[in-house]
Amino acid sequence: MSNYKDARLVLIKSRDEILRELAVCGQAGGTGRAAAYAPQLVSIQGAIEALDRISAASPVVLVSQADRMASVRAAKAAQ
Repeated sequence: MSNYKDARLVLIKSRDEILRELAVCGQAGGTGRAAAYAPQLVSIQGAIEALDRISAASPVVLVSQADRMASVRAAKAAQ
């Protein structure tokens, strides 16, 4: 689950940077750069929403390393 959270955090930081750039473009009165940033912003927001759906759909199962090793030993012994 940590990977989902890490990926989401990176995407949120990217989204915030693009929003700051859009604000700077607006203050300068130009819209050319803003038009270039808009598709990226939409893509990043879509990726954030997709990660949210994926992480909500997959249940978190925490298995300790000792339990994993025990199951590997049991599987080897069964062979």
